[in-house]
Amino acid sequence: MSIESAKKELESAKRAVEAMKNAESFDIFDEEWRDFLNCLEKVWVKTERGCQHIKNSFQPWQGRYSALRRKDMLLRYLKQARDADNHSIQPVAEYKAANRTLDFINAKGGQIKNLVIEGGQIVHYEGDPLVVRNNPASIQAIRVKNSGNWYNPPTSHLNKKVSSLHPVHLAELGVQFYEAFINDTESTFFS
Repeated sequence: MSIESAKKELESAKRAVEAMKNAESFDIFDEEWRDFLNCLEKVWVKTERGCQHIKNSFQPWQGRYSALRRKDMLLRYLKQARDADNHSIQPVAEYKAANRTLDFINAKGGQIKNLVIEGGQIVHYEGDPLVVRNNPASIQAIRVKNSGNWYNPPTSHLNKKVSSLHPVHLAELGVQFYEAFINDTESTFFS
């Protein structure tokens, strides 16, 4: 018994992350994101299967990682997004087209007296001061429903703030965790 098959799944997960980075369309990106989620779960399962011969010592040791998978926002989300993808037809990421927003500088609002837009550009404006923001196109992980419960994209991982909801960022954090899990398993039980 060994955890070589779990290591191969981790490499597949890493390849999916690279494919997401290089995807030329949202459809391809989405496919790779879903592949990544599946590979990551298989890392966990195949590590357990590779440790069946030492089950009595492995399972109690694995408990701290199991607890993190249940409690940590990122790890819980990655598992639930995978389960939602496998057991439903809901999306697990969304594409947001580039857009432009107008906001008043004063958070309480303001008044527009006259606004003329031609060809997507403001050609005349009278009113309280505005801030124009050009928001680039983006892809984000989205809220998923699994077994009747909703799971929001994570805002933290291992007690640190998650800086982006982009699936690539979430995937890279997930890879780091599962790579540490495999390395820890290997050094504890297979050295």
